[in-house]
Amino acid sequence: MTAHLTWTKGGEAELVELDGDRVRLRSTASSAPGARVEGALRSTGTAIRLKVARCRLCSPSAPSGAAPTERIYEVEGRLIDATREVRAELARLVAGEPPH
Repeated sequence: MTAHLTWTKGGEAELVELDGDRVRLRSTASSAPGARVEGALRSTGTAIRLKVARCRLCSPSAPSGAAPTERIYEVEGRLIDATREVRAELARLVAGEPPH
């Protein structure tokens, strides 16, 4: 997992998909549906706020005794107060382009 952002309460996430204000991430931290989570882009330090719609465990495929730090969650949600510039930066990250 290539971390694109760091969560304020701990953990990191990789941006997988962006569709307008809707995002899908792979995260080392889980979040309950309806929760508002905050983080910052690792490349620029720009604050990111997200309202979680869905969160589910993606891995491990290993035995159920895996440590929490080894777990990866798929988090889907909606960006909160994201400017056009922030959405453009997120689109570049999804496309695999280097940050500006």
